[in-house]
Order: sequence, then C-alpha cells, then structure tokens
Amino acid sequence: MSDPESLAVLDEIEIDLEQTVEIERPYFFQLDVLKAIAIVFVVMDHSLTWEIKGAMGSTFWERLSIPFFLIVMGFNLAYSFKYSGATTLRELYSKAYFKGKIARYVFPFAVLYMGSIVIGLYTGLLNFNEHTLLGFLPFWGPGNWFIALLFGSIVVFPALYWLFEKQPSLTLGLCFLAEIILQAIMYLWFPYPPYGVYPPLEGFIVSAIRVSVFFFLPAIGLGLWLSKGYDIRDQRNWFIIPYFLISAFFMFDYVTGFFRSMPNGFGYTIAWIQNFIRGDYTLLFYGYAAVLFIVTMINLPQQASGRAQKYVQQVGKASYHILLFQIFWMGIVYYWISIDAATYHYIPDFAVQLGWSTELMYIPFYLLNLTVSFGGGLLWYKAEKKAEKTGKPWYQHVWMRRTGLLFSAIMSIVLMGMSLELIAEYMGLNYWAEHYGSFFILNEVTGPGVMASFFAILFWIGFCMACLYKAFSIDDDEFPL
Repeated sequence: MSDPESLAVLDEIEIDLEQTVEIERPYFFQLDVLKAIAIVFVVMDHSLTWEIKGAMGSTFWERLSIPFFLIVMGFNLAYSFKYSGATTLRELYSKAYFKGKIARYVFPFAVLYMGSIVIGLYTGLLNFNEHTLLGFLPFWGPGNWFIALLFGSIVVFPALYWLFEKQPSLTLGLCFLAEIILQAIMYLWFPYPPYGVYPPLEGFIVSAIRVSVFFFLPAIGLGLWLSKGYDIRDQRNWFIIPYFLISAFFMFDYVTGFFRSMPNGFGYTIAWIQNFIRGDYTLLFYGYAAVLFIVTMINLPQQASGRAQKYVQQVGKASYHILLFQIFWMGIVYYWISIDAATYHYIPDFAVQLGWSTELMYIPFYLLNLTVSFGGGLLWYKAEKKAEKTGKPWYQHVWMRRTGLLFSAIMSIVLMGMSLELIAEYMGLNYWAEHYGSFFILNEVTGPGVMASFFAILFWIGFCMACLYKAFSIDDDEFPL
C-alpha cells in the first residue's frame, strides 16, 4: 500500500474514532451553588411571615430563589440538548428524553404523593379537587405549585430549545411575550376580587395560569440566552445592564410604593404597570436576578474543590429532592401549628400561634426546618443513588414495584369513593336524595346512577384485588439500602 493510501486509511480511522467518542457535557459548580442558595431561600420563605420578610428587604435577596431556579433551568436546558446531539424536533422529543425526565422528576414526585396521601388520611385533610389536575398534593405543602411548572417544562423545553437554536433573539422575545399575554388575560378577565377570594372556577383558571411554565418563560429564556455566553461585556448582552436597572427600579417601587404614589402622570403609569404585571416572580424582576447569576458564574470556580464545596455540590444536585421533602415537612409543620393554615394554604403567624416571647425564636425555628429539609432530601437522594448501584434504576427494584402496587390498591379505594361521588352528583342520585330523602326506589331517575355505582364498585374492587395479588406474587430481591 502506498504512503498516500496509508495516510488516507489512517485519516478515515481517526475520523471514525472521533465520531465514536461522546462529547462530555461540561460541569458548572456555579449552578450547584445557585441551586443550593435557592433551596436555602425556599425554606426561609416558608418559615418566616410576610411581615418579617418585608422588614428584611427579602425582595432583593430571599425572593430570588425561584428566579435563580428558572434561569438555571434554562441554562441547563441548553447544555443538555446541545451535548445530546439532538437537532430536530423528533430527536428532541425522543423516548430517551421523556424516560429520563420521568425517572428524574415524576417518579420521586410519585413517592411524595404516596406520603402525602398517608399524612392526609391521618390528619383528615386529604383533599382531591380541581387543583389536583395541576399537580397539587392531596395534603398540601408550601412550594407545591412549582411541581406543575416543572412538569410543564418537560413538554415545552424541546420545542423552546429547537426554536432558540434557529432564532435566539426571536425566542427570547416570545418568552417575554408569553408572560405579557397571560398577565393581560388576568388583568382583563380575572382582576383581583374585592375581598381577595376568587369564585371556584375563576380561582382555578388563575391558578392554572400562575403555575404554567409559559408564565415563567422570561426567566427560562434568560437562562437559554446566557448559555451562549455570560460575559457582560459581550455585545450580544448589551440589554442586561439596562434590564437590571429597570428591574431594580420596579423592585424598589414594589417594596416602597414610592413612585406609584406620585400624584402625576408618571406615578399613574408606574401604578398601572404594577397592577398589570402582578407579583414579584415576573419579567419586571428577572433582570436583577440575571445580573446576580452572571456575577456568580464569573466569580466562582467551575469545579468544586475542598470539603465545603463538595457539600454544596451535593446540595445542588439533590435540590429537587430537598424541595420535595421540604414540601412534605413544612406541610406537617403548618398543620401542627395551624389547621387553618394547612387547609387554606397560607403562612401562619408562628410567633403568635406558638406563644413566642420574642421574634428571635424565628432563627432556631428556621434552622430546624432547614436541617430537617436538607437532611431528609439528601438522604432520599443518596438512597436513590445507592439503589441504582445494584445495576438498575431504583424504581425498577421489586421493593419499589411492590410499594407502587400496594399504593395503587389503596388509591383504588379512594378513587372508588370519588367515582361514587361523581356518579351521585351527575346522574341524579344527589338530586333524588335532596328532594325525596335518602331512601329511593329504582326508576328512570335513580336507575342509571345505581347501576353505574354498582359497576364502579365492581371495577375498583377488582382493580384493588389485582394490585394486591400482583404485589405479593412478584419475586423478592435484596433491599438495596
């Protein structure tokens, strides 16, 4: 073989080797730091009353937890898809993508859901309603709303990344437009009710809007944008500093009301904008969080070194499990302190309810909640990882499958009760009972409802027995913990 031919063969081999080597996604320790800070702030947000947080100027630091999570989500989204090699919508919406997201987010939430039902049955606060469709737990815990946003992002992210790769500026603009449209819908058709309580249907629609991933796309879009480069001096990032100044202005006015209280056209304009753009997790505030994100990315190392940084890294990686455990734990705390707070979903006045002599007791109270939330979440995360070392994912172990089947058996009884309630309401049984008493005869009014109830009972009891049979007939394997 001649030298040119030999060189050609070597070139082909080298190209083949390069194509078979998978490009490893870069790791950013800074992102774990931001997630760790965010989860610390989340626990603080749910441990302190609004009055105390307001006095501490929480808008400028503690309330940045969700913006940090959202920007990091957008940043991670871009890198995940970039190093997956997927470019088309078919490749982005792949079976592997959904399988990974379900294993990462949905299965841990299912475990939390099972625990929530157990606590709900014990406390008597088990609640299934229209908000269950949004991912709200049957036993509510603070921060539960973020789950709906997260699950919605699983469906939206591939299309968002695909569009961003083709038209970055347009995509960022559409992200901001998405929130503006949703804010306009609420401003025009669902204004604040006089006494702060929406009718049931309107309240559900407003909740669905506010937990939708589309409502938070501006922050996610900023994360996408910064994944292409977070140097503030880069010409493509020219808008970041003006956006930061605008955000700081509106954050100051949100806290103080200084500008919107001015009796002139300027004051009226600021007041209208604040009324149109509701809340503090909005596009008016994300510019401030984006600059802090950039400062963190620039000034912290990309790799963790040292014991303290390794611990922060673990907290960042386990942040989702810590969030889930925090929802569970703080829901119990709220119930223990005030049943009304757990029922109507508000932060109780801990000092009054517990009879504290000084508000300094909030410090050990917060540290207790932080310790329990971090400890429970980290143990949960490590248990999953240890189970996976046995050679298969934790959710495929027989002990987990058996748990799921037993949970399904219990849920079948709950669902049977719900089915009977729905049948009675919509097939005339409740109407008959209200007008003719609890005893009825079979006729054209009650007959269909009675038969539907009979078949519903047969179905759910059969399903329950099938789950119990399967749970105790599958083979055992070693408990991996």
